[in-house]
Amino acid sequence: MEGARSAHPRVFLPVILLAGALFLSGCAGSAPPVATDDVIGDYDNACLPEAAIMAQALKRNGIKARVLIINCPNWSHAVTAFQYPSGKGEVWCWDSDERSMPVTSTWCDSKTMARAWMLAAGHHETVLDARFK
Repeated sequence: MEGARSAHPRVFLPVILLAGALFLSGCAGSAPPVATDDVIGDYDNACLPEAAIMAQALKRNGIKARVLIINCPNWSHAVTAFQYPSGKGEVWCWDSDERSMPVTSTWCDSKTMARAWMLAAGHHETVLDARFK
């Protein structure tokens, strides 16, 4: 009996260490999806096709997603809006420069979502128009 009790901590120590490492790295948490440049690409002026590819990939994995096109006075941009975790109604936006970030917005109002993404990403331009595609 004594030998069995002393072996018990040695058997579970690696499991505990692995679980702790996964938790600290975010693998066990509820992190939003990400896409690396080698999957999506990283091209100048390619935000619309990158956002469309990301939205399609999220949809294939059961995540509600769509492309949000934002028009400002001097530039336009496209990001992927998605709800994560699925069914919880939390809205996130992804783009190839800023990555995934939560936004305070409803799912249905494109202009409010565009302003929320601009704020979260640290952009201070005025949103003239926004629409979903």
